Amino acid sequence: MVDILIDEQEFYKNIWGKLFLFFIPFIIGFSYVGLLYLILDNTNTFWIVGPAMFAYLFPPFGKETVIPTTIFTLLGLQSIQLSPVLAIFMVAGSVAFVDVVTSYFLLYNFYIAKKIPLLGSWINKSQEFGARKMEKNEWIRRLAFYGVATFVVIPFQGSGGVGASIFGRVIGMNKYYAWLSIITGAFIGSFLIGIVSYYTGGAIIKVFGANILQVLVVIFLFVVAFIFLYNFFKTRHSDELE
Repeated sequence: MVDILIDEQEFYKNIWGKLFLFFIPFIIGFSYVGLLYLILDNTNTFWIVGPAMFAYLFPPFGKETVIPTTIFTLLGLQSIQLSPVLAIFMVAGSVAFVDVVTSYFLLYNFYIAKKIPLLGSWINKSQEFGARKMEKNEWIRRLAFYGVATFVVIPFQGSGGVGASIFGRVIGMNKYYAWLSIITGAFIGSFLIGIVSYYTGGAIIKVFGANILQVLVVIFLFVVAFIFLYNFFKTRHSDELE
């Protein structure tokens, strides 16, 4: 496995470099949320999109769950009327932006991030997952840019900015090259899901009415929560037995 810590040290030669690399993702992230609030002020839209971005930071919520749920919620609320372009761009773009910021943080603060509670354990699991993928798919090293971008595009748990950053470092990608690859995959994957979700939701409304979307969102979130809790307690029980 590539030693992913070797070239990380050059960014931590002085305290100002450390502080800049650590805080710049937070500054960019909060600036985007603030801008989003100003643009969507006096509407309920911000209080739907904002929490969705926050939820996307934590497993098991991936873009394949957050984007459809958010778009269905917006479509299901009669008081919110958004054009297809605005709805898709706002939801899919915001989720992709989370991948952009989190991947930047991970690529430039990797060994610090591993020490953060909860996040550190998630990074270790993602690192192991990336190593296993590399062992099974040698073509990824040869086509690293496309491989990491595809990794982000495909909607499954662990394929977001955190997992892709670790995956890119595991296979030895340059951090700049890895970040560009993640950005490409994040926007392609998010917008594909956003387009499908919007027009699927629109078709459901035409057939069954807007209320059915709200019911589907509640059922969907309940199922996701149940699966997460089941896997959590199953894993915890297995660890106790060991």
